[in-house]
Amino acid sequence: MSQENRESPPRQGEQAEESPAAPPEEAKPWYYQYWFLYPMIPFWPLWSILVIRSPWHNGLVMGALAWAWLIVGGGLTYFRMQEGGTVALSTVAWIAPGLVFTVVTQAHWIRNRRRIMETARPAPSPAADAAPTPARSRRALRRRARGRR
Repeated sequence: MSQENRESPPRQGEQAEESPAAPPEEAKPWYYQYWFLYPMIPFWPLWSILVIRSPWHNGLVMGALAWAWLIVGGGLTYFRMQEGGTVALSTVAWIAPGLVFTVVTQAHWIRNRRRIMETARPAPSPAADAAPTPARSRRALRRRARGRR
């Protein structure tokens, strides 16, 4: 096997960038716990912002639903505000609690994010499990293979 065909294993810093580790479930603040997160779905834009910025809820389906809820809710809010009158006032009354909760939870997240993310465990990678074979033993194997021919 030539040197060009061999792939080099990823370095330690590169692995951390590809798959960031999620903090343990015990480190979840109150606004990311399920008892708070699920009932907040109707409070636009709180649920969407929490899911998008969460290190615990980073699945494709949850992210897609969060972005859809954010975009559709923003569009509905924009068009209802254009109508004016009582429709605009009812829209403001509908989104005001969500906006207040969003500001509060994001202020908490900004303040505590570094402390929470420090508890994160690095994600296990298959390359880290397989110990690299020392070059010396590779040479010995090659010598044995040549001798058998």
